[in-house]
Amino acid sequence: MSDPMTVLAMTGATTVVAAMATSTWEATRERVVELFHRRGDERSTTVQAQLDGDAELIAGESEDSDGVREDLVRPWARRIGALLREHPETAEELRALIQEASVLPASQEWSQHITAHAGGAAFGAQGPGSSVHVHHSRPAAAEPPTPA
Repeated sequence: MSDPMTVLAMTGATTVVAAMATSTWEATRERVVELFHRRGDERSTTVQAQLDGDAELIAGESEDSDGVREDLVRPWARRIGALLREHPETAEELRALIQEASVLPASQEWSQHITAHAGGAAFGAQGPGSSVHVHHSRPAAAEPPTPA
């Protein structure tokens, strides 16, 4: 099921992770820390450390930075989803952050590969004017579900 808050959390996570190791990262990072500040100073400090560590992972991975980004989206979607459940008033701030962080330099090219496996869901959003497309993959009647 893809309720609007889940889609917003996934779009936020995709945007935050996509901004890592780009020219928009510092501003995006500060906005994310401000969002999580609502959960307390200790939590925003933890989020700041997680953001910095994840950005270092991407910057240090020259051969598979897309793969690293892919691996980081789901944990950030969970964190952002938890924030939205505790503080639904942050939704508008998150939407503004997504809009601002999505303004990509004209010379930068982006590609995104998203895969949903049996019973899974895939989310993707990228750049200004993008939308989130939700794709569900369900096993055929004759196929047994693939264990997670």
